[in-house]
Amino acid sequence: MKKRIWAVLLAALMVAAVFAGCGSEPVAPSEGGESGGTAAPSEGGSEEPYDVTFMYVVGSDHPDQAKVEEAMKALVLEELNMNLNVVTVPSTYSTQLMLMLTSGEALDVFPMPADGSGPLSYITNGYIQDLGPLLDLHGDKVEAIYGDESKIANIDGFVFAIPMNKERDYAGGMIMRKDILDQCGIDVGENCSKLTKLEDMTAVFAAVHEKFPDMTVFGGDYIFTPASIFLGRGIDNLGNEFGVLLDPAENTTVTNWYESDEYIRRVNLMREWYQAGYVQKDMATSTDSGTTQMRAGNLFCDFDLTKPYRAVEAEQATGFPCVCFDFDEPVKNSCTVLDGWSIASNSENPEKAMEFLNWVYGSAEFNNLMNWGIEGEHFVYVDKGNSPIVDFPEGKDLDSVGYHQNRGWELPNQYIAGIWAGNPEDLPDAMAKYNKDMKISKAYGFIFNGADYETELANLNSVREKYAYALGSGSVDPETELAKFNAELYAAGLQTIMDAKQEQLDAWLASK
Repeated sequence: MKKRIWAVLLAALMVAAVFAGCGSEPVAPSEGGESGGTAAPSEGGSEEPYDVTFMYVVGSDHPDQAKVEEAMKALVLEELNMNLNVVTVPSTYSTQLMLMLTSGEALDVFPMPADGSGPLSYITNGYIQDLGPLLDLHGDKVEAIYGDESKIANIDGFVFAIPMNKERDYAGGMIMRKDILDQCGIDVGENCSKLTKLEDMTAVFAAVHEKFPDMTVFGGDYIFTPASIFLGRGIDNLGNEFGVLLDPAENTTVTNWYESDEYIRRVNLMREWYQAGYVQKDMATSTDSGTTQMRAGNLFCDFDLTKPYRAVEAEQATGFPCVCFDFDEPVKNSCTVLDGWSIASNSENPEKAMEFLNWVYGSAEFNNLMNWGIEGEHFVYVDKGNSPIVDFPEGKDLDSVGYHQNRGWELPNQYIAGIWAGNPEDLPDAMAKYNKDMKISKAYGFIFNGADYETELANLNSVREKYAYALGSGSVDPETELAKFNAELYAAGLQTIMDAKQEQLDAWLASK
């Protein structure tokens, strides 16, 4: 029986990690985007179908959601002899997931949520299966993607997830509406080559504010500012931002990000922009994403995680031509393996659940259904058999099509599926090069075990909530608030966590 769950959710903790795949490079889509092989039903299909419950995240409740789920069910029954039960939830779903896990409700496969608790709490509370032995039995398609790093998402040998196949880390950057830049006569150069540092945005913001005084120049979700975000800024936060590696490719000394020169520079710049009237006034508490606000037509720029061809994604999502200024550098780090696809302890048959999950990593058709919907109705191949590029069917667009997720970063294996128009046909190869050329943290693969420090981490999260977003949005004065912030962090146990991270990291490095 299909389950649809929409719940009033509690406010989520700050995103803890980039969803990221690890290991070998992305698997290129097969010709026409078809699945690279199928799994035969167990025992020749003679046994009773297993009921596999699959949860995935949707951006919104699309009109044709039920129709897409029926197509998913038919495919899974045909290829795996399993009855697929689908649970769809919105992006912030940790509360609903926890209710399912603690109540013993049927659940097999789900994406590990990116919240402040991290995978360790799911392990220590017995909510998830150790995927290591299961991968040995049913992991051929996963191994084809990640090779020797198929089990890299582990804490003390407990494999908690299979990472999404995607970029290993992001840069941090400003996403701007190109039409507004053009109307203001601002030339940022090809790929924003005329912008070299974050401070260069000041003149851009000033010009836009003068030309469009009623437009919000910079805004979005409270998490996403150059100062408050702790993803994609060239550091390794070792699982949470309470003790980081500021130069992870070269130095393994754990330090306090909130006392660093770089953090101080960023909060001071945000304060300057806020006082000049460039920043959304309620950004410290806003939960409306920059994408949503930009699509509504009254936002020029937001901060987000960027990667090759990110401007294409932004245009699809906002409806406006966009450009991206990447001012941070990606680093393959310990956070890139924190999140992925897990199997719940609630699963009645973990081997069957792993068989299903492994198959998903090799099925172009299933990944297409998750992201783009039903071929011919919600998307089409522009030259099927010769090109992996897909687009809306004739006469359809984002507003009129019945299903369109565009959430490739959350798919098990987006690169085996169709590539949306505007991206190059060789996108998997481009992302493979991006991952290969990326700097690597000396702590890549290390995950901090904070099981003995739950009190300190909870207290630190409370202090972070009190100060970080206000400072990150520029709505409070760093001259007075930053010192208070750091004092309260240390009082809450920051030094204890930093010392524990350093001790565990040193031991991990020595064991390599």
